[in-house]
Amino acid sequence: MKNKISAGQSRSIVASLLTDTPWESIDADVQIFIELPAEQRGKMFAAFIANKFHLNVGDPKTLLTKLFDPASFIGKGWTTWKGPVNGDGLAGEEDIDSRSLALTEIELANFIFETCLRKRENSILGEEKLRRLKEEKPEFIRFAGNIFLGLWLDYQANKENSILEWFHRNFKINFMDFPGQVLRNPSGGRRILYLNRSDDGLWDWHYRWLGSQWDADIPSAGCASQS
Repeated sequence: MKNKISAGQSRSIVASLLTDTPWESIDADVQIFIELPAEQRGKMFAAFIANKFHLNVGDPKTLLTKLFDPASFIGKGWTTWKGPVNGDGLAGEEDIDSRSLALTEIELANFIFETCLRKRENSILGEEKLRRLKEEKPEFIRFAGNIFLGLWLDYQANKENSILEWFHRNFKINFMDFPGQVLRNPSGGRRILYLNRSDDGLWDWHYRWLGSQWDADIPSAGCASQS
């Protein structure tokens, strides 16, 4: 039987955090945490409490990114989308967040998972979500294929000790997509990569059509701009 935390106990925990923590002796950049979405901060606190107020010492701290080529990884005819959304995807500027490509290593603590859902919204189209990320959240670095491939190769090498399992274990993350690189499939459709943990406990990768619906359970991965 699970022990439910009472309202009184939750108030005692918060009071202890405020009054018993030696804040003046802590040397850390807390602004990164402060700027995280409220939901993610809450999940981090919940994971800490569920782990009996212990940190997971020895867990992975950083991810090394890997160069990603759509055709080599997925298959012939797959490319990065070029030009406007309403074009054919074959000419123009690549639809990719260059800030993601500039990352060779990223601390796991800097990951942010964004849904872009507004109040009373249950889901939005993928294209609308991508638009909001680009136009309304310009400080959000949209992770591209280099982050995706780094995570996938880490999972292949480390399985239950992988970074993906670390996210699942600590923050209940079972899905993340990578809107920093829009792909063009051989038929001319717009897709983005995602990683998903199925009910059997195994992670797999696939790509999702931007014309489909995105809800609260399928967040996009990124981090805050350092500039």
